[in-house]
Order: sequence, then C-alpha cells, then structure tokens
Amino acid sequence: MTDLNNEKLAENDLVNSAKQGNARAFELLAAKYQRLLDWYVRQLNLPVSEKDDFIQEGLIGLLKAVRTYDSKSSSFLTYASLCIKNSIISAVRKYNKNFSTLSYDDISDNTIPDMTSSPESNIIDRESVGILYNKVFSVLSPYELNVFEMYLSGMSYSDMASKLNREPKSVGNAVYRIKKKLKQTLKPS
Repeated sequence: MTDLNNEKLAENDLVNSAKQGNARAFELLAAKYQRLLDWYVRQLNLPVSEKDDFIQEGLIGLLKAVRTYDSKSSSFLTYASLCIKNSIISAVRKYNKNFSTLSYDDISDNTIPDMTSSPESNIIDRESVGILYNKVFSVLSPYELNVFEMYLSGMSYSDMASKLNREPKSVGNAVYRIKKKLKQTLKPS
C-alpha cells in the first residue's frame, strides 16, 4: 500500500510542478500518459495520416488537465483520462464536419488501458516528449505562447481577446496558426 501512496504522491508532485511551468515535469507526465493517448486514438477508425493530429489533440487535453486539476475531487488519472477523451471527441466532431463520420461509441467510460510499461520504453518516451515539447515551444511566437497558455486553461476567445487587448478574430487566427504549427511539428519526418 505504501508504494501505491508514494506513486500517487509522486504523480501529484509532477502535476503541481508542471502546473507551475516545469517543462521536465510535463515531459514525464506526457511520457507516462502516452499509452493512454495512443489507446484512445486507436479506438477510432482513422486514416493513418490523421492519427498524429488526434494524438496532438490528446496532448492538448493532457495539458488542459494539468492546468486545471484540483486534487480534491478525483485522481489525476481519472481527471486526465476524461480531459484527453473530451479533447479527442471534440476533434472527432470537428473532423466529422469536414470529412467522413467517425464513431467514438466503442470506448467504454470505465475502460482505461494498462499504464504500466518497461523502463526502456519509459526512457524513450521521456526523451521523445522532451524533444517534442522543446520543438513545439520553439516554433511559437510570444503572442502565440500567451494565447496557447490561455487556450489550455479553457478561456474563451473573447476572454483571451479582452485580456490581451486584441480582437477575438486575432485570437482565433493565433489559435489556427498554433494548430497549424503543431501539426507541422508533429509530422513524422
């Protein structure tokens, strides 16, 4: 039982550290939750070319989970799972407006994949997430970084525009550019 409590404590420390802006803490969390992201995306019948986009949406969901998590109500795994799933479902809805219909009905709310992995895959996942994190933040302008942080915290376009003294259209354009840059950054080479 002590190991389980230590694991929860360590995860809460990572979440709190990532919430404070520690990139390394977020890298560790993203590596830990990579299997969950992959699992949710595998549940969809997607063309191979679209899977990275949905993984990206899942990562955005994980970032939102980190930014908004309150340890008083549930475990981070439960909360992050829900945020990731909702982010991917939102992306599916947007995708369905433009392309063929995808179904998300096969995913049970109670089913979460096994999150255990080997030490080797953990190291590889951490290194990959670290490289990705640095690449993503290196391609965004300071304005886009501000918008991205607010977007991840769940602010509406109009609230972001007010806070930044910009028009909502400017914020919408920035979000579009961010997503485009993220998609290009996440493209396999």
